[in-house]
Amino acid sequence: MSKLKKLLPKRDLRARWLWVLALALTAVKLGLCSFQLIVASPDLSPIDDTLMFNLAKSISAGNWLGEYDWLTLGKHSFYALWLAFLNLLHVNIVVGGQALFAVSCLVLLAALKPVMRTNWGRLFVFAVTLYTPASWAENTLRVYRDNIYPSLVLLALAGLLGAFTRFREKPLRALPYYVAAGLSLAAAWLCHEDNALLLPFVLCAAAVYLAYLFLDKSIAHKKSRLALLLVPLALWGGGIAAWCGMNYKYYGRFIISDFTSSEFNDAMGALSRAYPDDQKRYELIPLSTRLALYEVSPTFAKLQDVLETPEMYNGYGDPETGELNSGGIHWVLRKAAWTAGYYDTAQDAENFWRAVADEINAACDAGLVPAGRRHSGVFSPIKAEYVAPTIGKFFDEVKVFVLFEQTEPTQILSIARPDQTEEWESYLHCQSTIAAQANTDLPYFAPLNQIAYKLLNLVTWVQRILLWPMLLLTVLWLVRYAPACVRGLKKKQPPADLAGSVLMLGFFLTGLLRMAAIAYLMAVTLSFDIYLMYLSAACAPMLAFLAYGTAKWFEGHALSASPYSLK
Repeated sequence: MSKLKKLLPKRDLRARWLWVLALALTAVKLGLCSFQLIVASPDLSPIDDTLMFNLAKSISAGNWLGEYDWLTLGKHSFYALWLAFLNLLHVNIVVGGQALFAVSCLVLLAALKPVMRTNWGRLFVFAVTLYTPASWAENTLRVYRDNIYPSLVLLALAGLLGAFTRFREKPLRALPYYVAAGLSLAAAWLCHEDNALLLPFVLCAAAVYLAYLFLDKSIAHKKSRLALLLVPLALWGGGIAAWCGMNYKYYGRFIISDFTSSEFNDAMGALSRAYPDDQKRYELIPLSTRLALYEVSPTFAKLQDVLETPEMYNGYGDPETGELNSGGIHWVLRKAAWTAGYYDTAQDAENFWRAVADEINAACDAGLVPAGRRHSGVFSPIKAEYVAPTIGKFFDEVKVFVLFEQTEPTQILSIARPDQTEEWESYLHCQSTIAAQANTDLPYFAPLNQIAYKLLNLVTWVQRILLWPMLLLTVLWLVRYAPACVRGLKKKQPPADLAGSVLMLGFFLTGLLRMAAIAYLMAVTLSFDIYLMYLSAACAPMLAFLAYGTAKWFEGHALSASPYSLK
C-alpha cells in the first residue's frame, strides 16, 4: 500500500488545472484525428453511407429528406441532419464527430464532481474515456450514423449522472445536465433504432434519484427538483415530435421511420409468425414460407414476381437456394414493394403493409397455415435453440472488446469515380482514401498522417495494457464497497457517493446489455463476424466505469490517510 501511495501526487490537482489539462488532452486528440481520412464508396453502400449522404444533401437544399421512395424514411436518420449542420459550418465530419465525443467526455468530467474525492481521479476517468480506441476506429471513418451515436449515448448517460447526483446542491445546478440529457436522448432516439436498450438505465437512474428525494429528509426544494424532471422529458419528447412533424409535413406520416412504423412491424410479425418450425438462424422467412404465404395473402402475392428474382437473391441472400438473409429481409421486402409500385406515397406504403399484416394474421388465426403467437416486430422471435449461439457470439464480443480489435485509425481504399469523390469531399469538408499505393489496392497516407496513426495506435496499446489492472482494481473496489454500502444503508447512513457509484455501475451494465442484444442479433440475424460498429456505443461507458472503479480504489485505499475529502 505504501508503494502505491508513492506513485500518487502528494497534493490534489487544482480545479483550474484540471480543466486546462482536460482541454489540452482534447486538443491533442482532435489534432491527431484531424489526419484521419474517410472511406467514400457511394456505389457500395446504397442503404447506409450513401443514403445518409443523399438525405443530408436534401436537407441542405431545403427539401427535408428528399423525394419520397422506399429509402426516404428507411431508417432513423438524425445523422443526415448532423451532416447538414457540419456542412453549414464548413466543419470536417471527422473533426466534428470527435468534437461531439469530446463534449460528452467533458460533461462526464463535470458530472463526476459530487462523487469523486480527487480531481486527479476525475481526470483519469476523463482521459481513459476520451481516448477510447473505439472512438477513432475504422468504422467511425464511414459516412454513417455510428460516427456519432456512441457520443450521443455517452452524453445522455453523463447528463443523467450529473443531474441525479446533485440533489444536495441548488436545483438549478442540475439544469444544464438535464438539458444535455434531454437533447442527447432525443438525438440518439432519432439516430438509431435500438434505443430501447437505454431505457433500463434511464428508469433505474430516475428510481435511484427519486428514492433519495423521498427518503432523505435533509434534501431541500424537493418540489423544484421534481419539476426539473420535466425538462429532459420535454426535450426528449419534443425532439422526437419535431422530427415526426417534419415527416408529416413532407410525407403525410407522423413517424420517425418506415422501419419502426407500426404497420411494417405488424407485417414483419405476421410474416415471421407463419411456419415457425421452418425458421432457421439467418433465415427468418424461408422461401418455402414465402411461397405458401403468397397463396393466402393476395396483397403479399403482388410481390412474388419482383421479389423472387436472381437480382434480389444476389443482393440480399443466396442466388443458389433463393433464401433471403434475415439481415437483409427488411430491406428487400421494401425494395420489392417499391418496385411493384406501392411506395409512390407514404400512405400507399402504410396501406400495403397493413393489408399484408391483416391478411396473413387472419390466415394464421383461421388455421390455414401453421403459426405461432401473434406478435409485432422486425427481428426473429426468441427460441431456446438460439441461446447457445448467442452465448458464443457474446464471448466473441468480449474478445473484440478486451483486445481492442478493429480499432485501426484508417480505412480501406475508397472506390469512386472522380466526380463522386469531388462531390463527397466537397460536401463533407474532408479527404477520402482515394489515393492508392503504387501497384496495390492499399490506401496511400502522407508521412504526417502516418505519424498521427502511429500515435493513436500507441494509445490503443496503452489501453490494452491498462484494461487488465483497471478490471482487477474495479473488482477489488466493488468487493469492499458493496458490504460498506449495505452496512451504511442499515444504519441509514449510506456512503456520500452511493448514488453516483450506482449510476456509474449502470454505465457498465448498459454496455453489457447492448453486448447481449447484439450477440443475439449476430447469432440469429446478421450472418457475419462480430463488427465493432455495433458495439461501439458500449465501449466508452464500460471503460468509463472501469476507470471510475480504479480511481475509487485509489481514493479509498491508497489515499485513506490523505487530507482529500469528498466534494
